[in-house]
Amino acid sequence: MSEQTEPLKPKPRFFSLRLKIWLGFTLIFIPIFIGSYAWFYNYTKDRVFQTITDDLVQTVHGALAGIDKEGFVQLYEEESANNPMCPPNKPTADTPPEENGYYPENPLYLEHVNWLRSVQFTELKEDPNGDATKETIRLYTYIKGPDDGEVIAIGSTGYFRNPRGGFRFCQRYTSTTSKIYEGLSGRVDAWEPYPDRFGTWITTYAPIIDDNGQVIGAIGVDIQASYVDEVAAEILQQGIIAFAVTFAIIFVLVYWLAGFLTRPIIGLAGAAKKIGEGDYEQEISSGDGNVKDEIDTLTDVFKVMVDKIAQREQSLRARVHQLEIMIDKSKLTKQVTEIVESEFFQDLQSKVKDMRNRFTKED
Repeated sequence: MSEQTEPLKPKPRFFSLRLKIWLGFTLIFIPIFIGSYAWFYNYTKDRVFQTITDDLVQTVHGALAGIDKEGFVQLYEEESANNPMCPPNKPTADTPPEENGYYPENPLYLEHVNWLRSVQFTELKEDPNGDATKETIRLYTYIKGPDDGEVIAIGSTGYFRNPRGGFRFCQRYTSTTSKIYEGLSGRVDAWEPYPDRFGTWITTYAPIIDDNGQVIGAIGVDIQASYVDEVAAEILQQGIIAFAVTFAIIFVLVYWLAGFLTRPIIGLAGAAKKIGEGDYEQEISSGDGNVKDEIDTLTDVFKVMVDKIAQREQSLRARVHQLEIMIDKSKLTKQVTEIVESEFFQDLQSKVKDMRNRFTKED
């Protein structure tokens, strides 16, 4: 039977301790960073949303505080009196959308919408050219309509758009998605985004109450729901950049720290390799000062061990030298014995003895 040879085991791959520490940090801290960022993003988004909604509430209170209530009532009375464009004459179910309301030139109307506009300026997002064409917030006022759930528009910041938009004066409007009608009874917050034909919004409504405590109308303050998403997206982008830069810096620092921590161990490994080759003259330095760690302890123990090994090797070499001398003497003695005990030497010694005897007789 032929002998079976054992298969050669593959040589293990070398993976440095520095890379292990670096990789370990990466595997541990990436989930931590992702979790921290997710928490930060959600927390910041919630705080931004809370700030926006609080701002809307403050805006509606500020608008109510400065509104000309008497002028508000007088405006509708003057414009609607015998006006074919206002209820109950118009609009009706058959009225085209473009004829549902209008923009009066009444000074009271202009004063009213200018007040809404001044409030809007505190929240308006303008484009780089300074034109109010990209609004994120709109203000409007309205009164109760003749039908259930219906309102009649009074003023709107849409008057200042180019082209004009939003609520027109005397425009009849009924919404099934917003809480606009409820705003005539008390303040109502619609923080869940809702769509209408003008866009998707979050809104707060509040009644306009005269000095006698009577509800004479209501005001609505809308903000585009997409604005909240834009702010969240901006936070997401900035947060990703900040976390990426932070992680990169920490990544580099950990790589450097891993090298700093493993440098003494690498030095010990190199010294051990040379010592294994018989070179005991190695400079092995340990930490200075009063503070030491486990690596310094290992270095001190390694230095003591090297000294002891060097002493033992010297001692062994001396003993080996002595043994070599003893072995050489033993070999010499053995060789002499072999020569003496050989037949040739015995014969030669016998002849020498005979020759001595003859010389002795002749004398």
